[in-house]
Amino acid sequence: MSDINGRYLTISKLASISGVTKHTLLHYDEIGLLKPEFIHVNGYRYYSHRQSYILDIINVLKKAGSSLHEIKGFIQNRNTSSLIELFNQKHRELESELLRIKRMQDILQNAIQMTKTSMETLRDNPSIEECEMEYLIATPLEKGDEEEFAVKLSEHRNYCEKHFINHEFPIWALISKESYESSTFSWSHVANRIKAPILGDRMLIKPKGFYAVMDHKGSYESISEACSIIEKYIERKGMKVCGNVYVMDLINYFSEMDSDSYVVRVSVEVTD
Repeated sequence: MSDINGRYLTISKLASISGVTKHTLLHYDEIGLLKPEFIHVNGYRYYSHRQSYILDIINVLKKAGSSLHEIKGFIQNRNTSSLIELFNQKHRELESELLRIKRMQDILQNAIQMTKTSMETLRDNPSIEECEMEYLIATPLEKGDEEEFAVKLSEHRNYCEKHFINHEFPIWALISKESYESSTFSWSHVANRIKAPILGDRMLIKPKGFYAVMDHKGSYESISEACSIIEKYIERKGMKVCGNVYVMDLINYFSEMDSDSYVVRVSVEVTD
């Protein structure tokens, strides 16, 4: 027995030097990933020192994101070419994960700043503002009702995540000029602002120009009230609507349980 202990590692010893649990090694044995070199008549499992290197391969590939099934296949057929292929694959996957993390960090930082700013300064009354051109990543709606908006918002988020589109946190919604002027106020797009233009038909441009702007506090269903106030303001200024309506969340369901506490910024493109 002393000779065995000198030439082999018990399951407890292997677990200790490798930083894994006995339960993990038992699981690896069960699925055929790393079986003991032999099992003694007393039931003790013994591993060779060579097998500790196999366990090192498993640990490295697990940390790189490989599944146990994927690792088992590699170990059973490993060679220099398969190592390079697998490591290249994992490198690409880790690069994608880094992009995802960076994208999420930017979104969260933008959300923090936006929420703080929104709590400090609200534009309770409409005013005319000259705005620079802005770029939006947008998903179109057909019916434009609240039910479709919820479905399209989920689709929109999935699209942006899948294509690693780095956008700002606030949700935007667009109302077409025709819908605004007919007082139907149905949504035409759900969107987010992006810092630079991108390829594809999902990018929209909020034109440079003059806008009647107002911050509205209340539920989404009450946005029509803000639109009516802005409409009367535009008439008093002797101006007319010349483009779409852009609605940007400032304070929404992320931070408020009561929908009457939501705040949106409504911007209507106008001209003399």
